[in-house]
Amino acid sequence: MKKENTTAKAVIWHILTFTLIFYILVSMNVNSQKERLIELISKNGGRITTSEAELAGIHRMILKQLADSYEIIRTSRGVYQLPTLQEDDLLDLQNQYPTGIFSYETALYLHSLMERAPFWWTMTFRGNYHASSLQAKGIVKKLSSKKLYPIEIVDVKTPMGNIVKAYSAERTLCEIATTKAAADIQTITYAMKTYATSKAKNIPKLVELAKTFHVEKKIRTYLEVLL
Repeated sequence: MKKENTTAKAVIWHILTFTLIFYILVSMNVNSQKERLIELISKNGGRITTSEAELAGIHRMILKQLADSYEIIRTSRGVYQLPTLQEDDLLDLQNQYPTGIFSYETALYLHSLMERAPFWWTMTFRGNYHASSLQAKGIVKKLSSKKLYPIEIVDVKTPMGNIVKAYSAERTLCEIATTKAAADIQTITYAMKTYATSKAKNIPKLVELAKTFHVEKKIRTYLEVLL
């Protein structure tokens, strides 16, 4: 009986020892992942997405733990940033809707072709894209055909210095000149005047795109007056 008790105690001792070692190893791994995550976020400009963290081998639960302890902030679904970093609405929207391209007045703003930021952000999607959350966020949704959607997508910097996708200045000028854009004349005129004096202007590209969007006559009229 005494021998059996000794054996039982030994088994329990081994189990407790194993459990303690396992807990220590898990804690070390979690702490290591937390340190790696903070380092990765810092190298990534202060922001990271869940997919980026997982690609780096960091479990999404680590993101949740850091967010729960306020070491990082969840700015939108699947997007986190350091608490010291100022939020960037445009970058958050790009991360949340990766197939959305900033367009129309928003693209003008990003290309410094508007005097002020628009009241609502505008994003263009391919085909019959639908997301009810867009309306809830006050986003103006535009749809483009599969043929036109990929034309002239460029990287631009937000006012916060982050990179997002927008249509080029030339495509945007053509799109706001279309009847369906219903852009006010002041917006179009200011954008065309500013573009005409820009060192980055590309008139041949602008005219070629004007043909694609069926506004060649209107664009040429502006150019004749401004150039």
